[in-house]
Amino acid sequence: MNWMKAISSYLFTDRDFARWQNNWVLWFFLLSAAIIALYCINRWLQKKQLNQFKSETTLNNLFPNLSKNRSILRFMAWTTGFACIILSGANLQFGDKKEEVQRAGIDLMLCLDVSKSMLAEDLKPNRLTRAKLSINKIINSLGSDRIGVIVFAGDAFLQLPLTNDHSAAELFIQGIHTGIIPVPGTNIARALELANKSLPSSSPTNKAIVVITDGEEHDGRAIEIAEQLQEKDIKVFTIGLGSSKGSTIPDFNKNGRRIGVKKDRNASTIITRLNEPSLVALAEAGGGTYVRGSNQNLGLQSMLTKIGEIEKTEYEAKQYTSYSSRFQWFLAIGIMFIVMDLLILKRKGTWFKNN
Repeated sequence: MNWMKAISSYLFTDRDFARWQNNWVLWFFLLSAAIIALYCINRWLQKKQLNQFKSETTLNNLFPNLSKNRSILRFMAWTTGFACIILSGANLQFGDKKEEVQRAGIDLMLCLDVSKSMLAEDLKPNRLTRAKLSINKIINSLGSDRIGVIVFAGDAFLQLPLTNDHSAAELFIQGIHTGIIPVPGTNIARALELANKSLPSSSPTNKAIVVITDGEEHDGRAIEIAEQLQEKDIKVFTIGLGSSKGSTIPDFNKNGRRIGVKKDRNASTIITRLNEPSLVALAEAGGGTYVRGSNQNLGLQSMLTKIGEIEKTEYEAKQYTSYSSRFQWFLAIGIMFIVMDLLILKRKGTWFKNN
């Protein structure tokens, strides 16, 4: 591909002026070279066979309509047409004008609980899957906002740094599972600390954090951190997943096969419950809002409205060049030569006897 870039650079020194949109199509010129080579070999073999006839008169008597020039002319027309069609597929584009696009939004960090309790099935199919649906809905509601993802259990890990590539964020979300953090527990405080560290203080954008969890094993330190974040104008929102009644936690073996429910050291079945009061207090301390997810309604609309009310800040200005395509030129010339090839007779006509 380097040779293609070299040719493009030679022909068009300013890539903002002209470019080939589909560089990979130019590889088909190698096919053209192979066809030309095969044609030359075939011509050489034909010539070798015709040289067996010592007399030109004998050759003309045996093949009165044979035209060497027409064969070459037809092949040249076909090859030229094929080359032009390749160029039309590569799509030559010329830059019309440059436009500066301003991006404005907020920095949003999503903190997702991946502790074993998120496998509870009081939300169908389980809490973690419903959490992923919540995140996808949040991502789909964003404009130019940058988004990052932190996963946490007994510890926290930055799964996806801030990005405005929302499609990439959705791919990262799909790969999240409960085994991604080996440390058991639900350390929301650690997740908030990492979120604060991952949100660049130098960025002019307004910032927010969304914590998605069942809130188990939540301590008071998370509320203190949320209060500190609010002082820095970083709002904290919470989404609670689960039921206050509680549910068992499925247990799986190393092969992913379900073998029952989780039990404690005393062989008693573990029941996991949504710690709703703590998540409400956490959201209030962080200046955000709390919503509770359910099977019927994820309850995100009010939160999305609040997030949408956060003032957008310009964080990036990019120049884009507007291009117009000129593939029609090469396509028209290519079709013209292909038609020319079809119109030229393979053998001599009455008007072409001397060729």
